[in-house]
Amino acid sequence: MCEITCENFYSTLPVIEDAIKKSAFISLDMEFSKLYDNVSKPFSLFDTTEERYKKLRQQVSDITCIQLGIAIYVYDADHRTFNMSTYSFYTYPQTFYKSDSVVNFQTSCVEFLCKHNFDFNKLFHSRVPYLTNEQELKIKSEMLDELFFDKYFETNLKFRSIEEELMKILKIVSEWYDTANYGEQTFLEINGCNEPAYIILMQYYLLKKLKYILIDESHLGLNITKIKGNTNSETLNSSIYENLKLNLLNKMMGIKYLITLISKLKKPLIGHNCALDILILSNQFFTPLPENFKDFQNFVSNNFGPIYDTKLLCKEVKRIVSKNDKWMGSSLSEIYSYLKDGEGKRYSNNMHIQLTGIEEPQNMKLHHAGWDAYYTGYCFIKMIHIIKSFSCKTEETNIRYTLTELLKSIEFSKNKLFTSRSMSNILDLEADDHHNQTNYLIIQNKGTFYKALDLKKLKHDLKQICNFDLKLLSNYTALVAFPFMHSRIIYKLKTNYSVQNYSKYQKKKRNKQIIGFGLAIITTCVTIIKYLRK
Repeated sequence: MCEITCENFYSTLPVIEDAIKKSAFISLDMEFSKLYDNVSKPFSLFDTTEERYKKLRQQVSDITCIQLGIAIYVYDADHRTFNMSTYSFYTYPQTFYKSDSVVNFQTSCVEFLCKHNFDFNKLFHSRVPYLTNEQELKIKSEMLDELFFDKYFETNLKFRSIEEELMKILKIVSEWYDTANYGEQTFLEINGCNEPAYIILMQYYLLKKLKYILIDESHLGLNITKIKGNTNSETLNSSIYENLKLNLLNKMMGIKYLITLISKLKKPLIGHNCALDILILSNQFFTPLPENFKDFQNFVSNNFGPIYDTKLLCKEVKRIVSKNDKWMGSSLSEIYSYLKDGEGKRYSNNMHIQLTGIEEPQNMKLHHAGWDAYYTGYCFIKMIHIIKSFSCKTEETNIRYTLTELLKSIEFSKNKLFTSRSMSNILDLEADDHHNQTNYLIIQNKGTFYKALDLKKLKHDLKQICNFDLKLLSNYTALVAFPFMHSRIIYKLKTNYSVQNYSKYQKKKRNKQIIGFGLAIITTCVTIIKYLRK
């Protein structure tokens, strides 16, 4: 796994870019500055898709991705092998003109990351920056101004702290220039890279002070050549300034360049329990999340390829494999252990994954975004092979399927994200919101006459059965939602309560209202007739 900071981002960019273009799919993982708050607005089994989206939208509004893991899987059709390279990008917002970003950190989250050896020095000193869509458009517009550099550097607060260092370097180069011959070169080493635009600033002020020079930028520093002044010098300098603008934009774009490339190519994205990841990816690197779910669906459709959540795929695998398999849970580590070294290995042993340029650590390195992205992609490959094999009614592990065949077998899970404590556990990025109320029950006390419910006792009885959410419609009636409906639930409740399906309850209630309304009309008509006869 390769860690990417601003110090090696541009040197590794061509390799990463080429791999993305050749890739079959890309798996993602993120480390966050804080965890979402599920206390102020907890998830409920009563949530509609729209309500669930709005809760998620609010929760991710102040969460920042501080490490982005990208695992790139390139499929070798001849050898039926996936070649994988994985990267961890330390990423953090940059100050933009006069505006500063606010990043919220949660103490428990920081402690958790420290426990797993997260390098905060790399984050703060050598992070890879990015621009949002709005910031990108703003700086492109500002670059049309001939005085762009002067205005940009004057209004950008962060450059004031390096002004003294800048003046020292300008003095050194000026002294060399005064004694150098035409064609003579010097090399200016730029130590550190904590500010991606710093080297651009250096070139601009060197050109401004010493017009007749050529500057060649390398990853180590600047090669400076003294040249003769002539009529073409002004045109040359103008061209250099335009190139500096483009270079500055590219440096400021940082990780956004790769995210935009993935977006344009519509590469399949794989994540584990990745609803938050997709929302944060959209909110942090593109544009603030839209207020309603339909607009978010349109945004995802326009900006991403198909998305698959391995948390949902593992449910399907659990359903079809042997019930005797020892599979403890659906966390990433549990799925990976089951498929790599556990009983799941026998179902997909012929699907080969080759790590490029790295060796897998002996022990799992969880909560490192690059490795988690790799584990996610590994589980995805193994599980789609299992699902395809069982759909063909064979457990023959030697059969090798094409990539198209494998992806077609999981069409049912495309663009569906796992979300906890909901009716279907799915946030569907394609379907319209059809809220399912089949798992709702109306509970009342038994007996001919209404008797107030003992809420404490009811909650105790429900806890003995399964998870639930409850709304009190009146002192006598409770509406209860369950994650699933089973005859066992109704049978157990009927021993102490009057239980009926919510849809039937609504139908009876409507019928009573209609009858009541009809009787009211009849009574009114009779009264009017009696009055007229008088």
